[in-house]
Amino acid sequence: MILAYLYALLSGLLSGGALGMTGGGGSILAVPLLVYLVGQDVHLAIGTSLIAVGVTSLISSVSYMRQSLVKFRIAFLMAAPGLVSTYLGALLNKQFKGPVLLLFFALLMIFIGYLMTRKKKSQTDESAEPGRINYTRIIVLGFLTGFASGFFGVGGGFLLVPALFLGAHLKMKEAIATSLFIIFLFGSFGLASYLIQGREVNLTISAIFVIGGSLGGIIGAWYAKRLNQARLRYIFSIFIILIGIGIFAQNLLELV
Repeated sequence: MILAYLYALLSGLLSGGALGMTGGGGSILAVPLLVYLVGQDVHLAIGTSLIAVGVTSLISSVSYMRQSLVKFRIAFLMAAPGLVSTYLGALLNKQFKGPVLLLFFALLMIFIGYLMTRKKKSQTDESAEPGRINYTRIIVLGFLTGFASGFFGVGGGFLLVPALFLGAHLKMKEAIATSLFIIFLFGSFGLASYLIQGREVNLTISAIFVIGGSLGGIIGAWYAKRLNQARLRYIFSIFIILIGIGIFAQNLLELV
Protein backbone atom coordinates (compact mmCIF):
# COMPACT_ATOMS: atom_id res chain seq x y z
CA MET A 1 0.00 0.00 0.00
CA ILE A 2 2.88 2.36 0.81
CA LEU A 3 4.24 1.77 -2.70
CA ALA A 4 0.84 2.73 -4.16
CA TYR A 5 0.95 6.00 -2.18
CA LEU A 6 4.45 6.77 -3.49
CA TYR A 7 3.30 6.08 -7.06
CA ALA A 8 0.25 8.29 -6.49
CA LEU A 9 2.54 11.11 -5.34
CA LEU A 10 4.79 10.58 -8.38
CA SER A 11 1.75 10.51 -10.68
CA GLY A 12 0.54 13.81 -9.24
CA LEU A 13 4.00 15.34 -9.71
CA LEU A 14 4.11 14.25 -13.36
CA SER A 15 0.57 15.37 -14.17
CA GLY A 16 0.89 18.67 -12.29
CA GLY A 17 4.34 19.29 -13.77
CA ALA A 18 3.03 18.79 -17.28
CA LEU A 19 0.13 21.14 -16.56
CA GLY A 20 2.44 23.77 -15.09
CA MET A 21 4.87 23.61 -18.02
CA THR A 22 2.36 23.56 -20.87
CA GLY A 23 -0.50 25.60 -19.40
CA GLY A 24 -3.02 22.93 -20.36
CA GLY A 25 -3.43 19.27 -21.22
CA GLY A 26 -1.56 17.95 -18.19
CA SER A 27 -4.71 16.62 -16.53
CA ILE A 28 -5.17 14.16 -19.41
CA LEU A 29 -2.24 12.20 -17.93
CA ALA A 30 -4.03 11.64 -14.60
CA VAL A 31 -6.10 8.58 -15.56
CA PRO A 32 -3.33 6.70 -17.48
CA LEU A 33 -0.88 7.30 -14.61
CA LEU A 34 -3.39 6.09 -12.03
CA VAL A 35 -4.13 2.98 -14.11
CA TYR A 36 -0.64 2.00 -15.28
CA LEU A 37 1.55 3.36 -12.46
CA VAL A 38 -0.62 3.26 -9.34
CA GLY A 39 -2.46 0.14 -10.53
CA GLN A 40 -6.04 1.33 -10.11
CA ASP A 41 -8.97 -0.04 -12.07
CA VAL A 42 -9.89 2.46 -14.80
CA HIS A 43 -13.31 3.20 -13.26
CA LEU A 44 -11.73 3.95 -9.88
CA ALA A 45 -8.99 5.98 -11.62
CA ILE A 46 -11.63 8.18 -13.26
CA GLY A 47 -13.24 8.85 -9.87
CA THR A 48 -9.84 9.65 -8.36
CA SER A 49 -9.03 11.95 -11.29
CA LEU A 50 -12.33 13.81 -10.88
CA ILE A 51 -11.48 14.65 -7.28
CA ALA A 52 -7.83 15.49 -7.98
CA VAL A 53 -8.49 17.68 -11.02
CA GLY A 54 -11.38 19.44 -9.23
CA VAL A 55 -9.38 20.27 -6.09
CA THR A 56 -6.30 21.32 -8.09
CA SER A 57 -8.45 23.62 -10.22
CA LEU A 58 -10.00 25.20 -7.12
CA ILE A 59 -6.53 25.85 -5.67
CA SER A 60 -5.41 27.38 -8.96
CA SER A 61 -8.52 29.57 -9.22
CA VAL A 62 -8.15 31.15 -5.74
CA SER A 63 -5.52 33.65 -6.91
CA TYR A 64 -7.79 34.59 -9.84
CA MET A 65 -10.70 35.11 -7.44
CA ARG A 66 -8.61 37.61 -5.48
CA GLN A 67 -8.13 39.53 -8.73
CA SER A 68 -11.91 39.37 -9.45
CA LEU A 69 -11.24 37.52 -12.71
CA VAL A 70 -13.65 34.64 -12.04
CA LYS A 71 -17.06 35.49 -13.49
CA PHE A 72 -19.31 33.50 -11.19
CA ARG A 73 -22.61 34.19 -13.01
CA ILE A 74 -21.21 32.80 -16.27
CA ALA A 75 -19.51 29.94 -14.39
CA PHE A 76 -22.73 28.76 -12.73
CA LEU A 77 -24.68 29.21 -15.97
CA MET A 78 -22.22 27.01 -17.88
CA ALA A 79 -21.94 24.47 -15.06
CA ALA A 80 -25.73 24.15 -14.58
CA PRO A 81 -26.29 21.57 -17.36
CA GLY A 82 -23.28 19.69 -15.95
CA LEU A 83 -25.40 18.71 -12.93
CA VAL A 84 -27.19 16.30 -15.27
CA SER A 85 -24.50 15.53 -17.87
CA THR A 86 -21.73 14.74 -15.35
CA TYR A 87 -24.03 12.25 -13.65
CA LEU A 88 -24.95 10.73 -17.02
CA GLY A 89 -21.28 10.47 -18.02
CA ALA A 90 -20.37 8.72 -14.76
CA LEU A 91 -23.39 6.43 -15.12
CA LEU A 92 -22.56 5.53 -18.71
CA ASN A 93 -18.88 4.72 -18.15
CA LYS A 94 -19.97 2.05 -15.67
CA GLN A 95 -21.54 0.16 -18.58
CA PHE A 96 -18.19 -0.31 -20.36
CA LYS A 97 -15.48 -2.81 -19.47
CA GLY A 98 -12.04 -1.46 -18.62
CA PRO A 99 -10.35 -2.12 -21.99
CA VAL A 100 -13.25 -0.55 -23.94
CA LEU A 101 -13.24 2.52 -21.71
CA LEU A 102 -9.48 2.84 -22.16
CA LEU A 103 -9.96 2.67 -25.95
CA PHE A 104 -12.28 5.68 -25.74
CA PHE A 105 -9.83 7.44 -23.43
CA ALA A 106 -6.96 6.79 -25.84
CA LEU A 107 -8.95 8.40 -28.67
CA LEU A 108 -9.57 11.42 -26.43
CA MET A 109 -5.81 11.67 -25.73
CA ILE A 110 -5.03 11.58 -29.45
CA PHE A 111 -7.66 14.27 -30.12
CA ILE A 112 -6.38 16.57 -27.35
CA GLY A 113 -2.80 15.98 -28.49
CA TYR A 114 -3.82 16.99 -32.01
CA LEU A 115 -5.51 20.17 -30.73
CA MET A 116 -2.33 21.06 -28.86
CA THR A 117 -0.19 20.73 -32.01
CA ARG A 118 -2.21 23.45 -33.70
CA LYS A 119 -0.69 26.89 -33.59
CA LYS A 120 -2.21 28.87 -30.74
CA LYS A 121 -3.62 32.25 -31.60
CA SER A 122 -2.04 35.13 -29.76
CA GLN A 123 -3.71 35.22 -26.36
CA THR A 124 -3.78 38.87 -25.40
CA ASP A 125 -5.81 40.38 -22.60
CA GLU A 126 -8.38 41.58 -25.14
CA SER A 127 -11.76 39.94 -25.31
CA ALA A 128 -13.37 38.60 -28.44
CA GLU A 129 -15.41 41.11 -30.45
CA PRO A 130 -18.04 42.66 -28.15
CA GLY A 131 -21.48 41.17 -28.48
CA ARG A 132 -24.32 39.48 -26.70
CA ILE A 133 -23.56 36.31 -24.76
CA ASN A 134 -24.23 33.23 -26.86
CA TYR A 135 -26.26 31.36 -24.25
CA THR A 136 -26.88 28.39 -26.54
CA ARG A 137 -23.17 27.81 -27.07
CA ILE A 138 -22.42 28.26 -23.36
CA ILE A 139 -25.12 25.79 -22.26
CA VAL A 140 -24.41 23.17 -24.97
CA LEU A 141 -20.66 23.18 -24.36
CA GLY A 142 -21.29 23.16 -20.61
CA PHE A 143 -23.38 20.02 -21.07
CA LEU A 144 -20.75 18.34 -23.28
CA THR A 145 -17.86 19.25 -20.99
CA GLY A 146 -19.74 18.01 -17.94
CA PHE A 147 -20.43 14.72 -19.73
CA ALA A 148 -16.74 14.37 -20.67
CA SER A 149 -15.77 15.06 -17.04
CA GLY A 150 -18.08 12.36 -15.73
CA PHE A 151 -17.23 9.83 -18.41
CA PHE A 152 -13.44 10.34 -18.67
CA GLY A 153 -12.49 12.14 -15.44
CA VAL A 154 -10.89 15.06 -17.29
CA GLY A 155 -11.26 18.79 -16.67
CA GLY A 156 -12.30 19.85 -20.16
CA GLY A 157 -10.49 23.18 -20.25
CA PHE A 158 -9.79 22.62 -23.95
CA LEU A 159 -13.54 23.13 -24.54
CA LEU A 160 -14.31 25.62 -21.76
CA VAL A 161 -11.76 28.35 -22.51
CA PRO A 162 -12.69 28.84 -26.20
CA ALA A 163 -16.40 28.75 -25.31
CA LEU A 164 -15.99 31.42 -22.63
CA PHE A 165 -13.71 33.54 -24.82
CA LEU A 166 -15.92 33.44 -27.91
CA GLY A 167 -19.36 32.68 -26.48
CA ALA A 168 -19.32 34.88 -23.37
CA HIS A 169 -16.87 37.48 -24.77
CA LEU A 170 -14.64 37.30 -21.70
CA LYS A 171 -11.06 38.50 -21.73
CA MET A 172 -8.61 35.61 -22.08
CA LYS A 173 -7.48 35.81 -18.44
CA GLU A 174 -11.12 35.88 -17.32
CA ALA A 175 -11.90 32.86 -19.54
CA ILE A 176 -9.01 30.86 -18.05
CA ALA A 177 -9.91 31.89 -14.49
CA THR A 178 -13.60 31.10 -14.93
CA SER A 179 -12.87 27.76 -16.62
CA LEU A 180 -10.80 26.65 -13.61
CA PHE A 181 -13.73 27.34 -11.29
CA ILE A 182 -16.10 25.46 -13.63
CA ILE A 183 -13.71 22.47 -13.67
CA PHE A 184 -13.88 22.48 -9.86
CA LEU A 185 -17.70 22.44 -10.05
CA PHE A 186 -17.64 19.54 -12.54
CA GLY A 187 -15.24 17.65 -10.26
CA SER A 188 -17.67 18.17 -7.37
CA PHE A 189 -20.59 16.99 -9.51
CA GLY A 190 -18.56 13.94 -10.59
CA LEU A 191 -17.67 13.00 -7.01
CA ALA A 192 -21.32 13.39 -5.98
CA SER A 193 -22.35 11.22 -8.94
CA TYR A 194 -19.96 8.44 -7.89
CA LEU A 195 -21.17 8.59 -4.27
CA ILE A 196 -24.87 8.61 -5.26
CA GLN A 197 -24.26 5.59 -7.50
CA GLY A 198 -22.50 3.80 -4.63
CA ARG A 199 -19.23 3.53 -6.56
CA GLU A 200 -15.79 3.19 -5.02
CA VAL A 201 -13.73 6.33 -4.45
CA ASN A 202 -10.24 6.28 -2.89
CA LEU A 203 -9.96 9.57 -1.01
CA THR A 204 -6.46 8.81 0.33
CA ILE A 205 -4.97 8.25 -3.13
CA SER A 206 -6.84 11.34 -4.36
CA ALA A 207 -5.38 13.49 -1.55
CA ILE A 208 -1.84 12.26 -2.20
CA PHE A 209 -2.28 12.84 -5.94
CA VAL A 210 -3.45 16.42 -5.24
CA ILE A 211 -0.38 17.08 -3.07
CA GLY A 212 1.87 15.78 -5.84
CA GLY A 213 -0.06 17.74 -8.46
CA SER A 214 0.24 20.99 -6.52
CA LEU A 215 4.00 20.56 -6.10
CA GLY A 216 4.37 19.51 -9.73
CA GLY A 217 2.42 22.55 -10.90
CA ILE A 218 4.74 24.89 -9.02
CA ILE A 219 7.85 23.15 -10.37
CA GLY A 220 6.44 22.98 -13.90
CA ALA A 221 5.51 26.68 -13.91
CA TRP A 222 9.05 27.54 -12.72
CA TYR A 223 10.63 25.55 -15.57
CA ALA A 224 8.16 26.93 -18.12
CA LYS A 225 9.63 30.43 -17.69
CA ARG A 226 13.04 29.09 -18.75
CA LEU A 227 11.97 27.01 -21.74
CA ASN A 228 10.60 27.70 -25.23
CA GLN A 229 6.87 27.44 -24.53
CA ALA A 230 5.77 26.75 -28.11
CA ARG A 231 8.33 23.98 -28.62
CA LEU A 232 7.60 22.47 -25.21
CA ARG A 233 3.87 22.41 -25.92
CA TYR A 234 4.47 20.76 -29.31
CA ILE A 235 6.74 18.07 -27.84
CA PHE A 236 4.23 17.37 -25.08
CA SER A 237 1.37 17.11 -27.58
CA ILE A 238 3.31 14.51 -29.60
CA PHE A 239 4.02 12.67 -26.34
CA ILE A 240 0.27 12.63 -25.54
CA ILE A 241 -0.55 11.31 -29.03
CA LEU A 242 2.05 8.53 -28.78
CA ILE A 243 0.78 7.46 -25.34
CA GLY A 244 -2.77 7.48 -26.70
CA ILE A 245 -1.76 5.28 -29.64
CA GLY A 246 0.05 2.89 -27.28
CA ILE A 247 -2.96 2.62 -24.92
CA PHE A 248 -5.31 2.14 -27.88
CA ALA A 249 -3.16 -0.64 -29.41
CA GLN A 250 -2.72 -2.48 -26.11
CA ASN A 251 -6.41 -2.50 -25.23
CA LEU A 252 -7.47 -3.33 -28.78
CA LEU A 253 -5.22 -6.42 -28.65
CA GLU A 254 -6.77 -7.36 -25.30
CA LEU A 255 -10.24 -7.21 -26.80
CA VAL A 256 -9.24 -9.12 -29.92
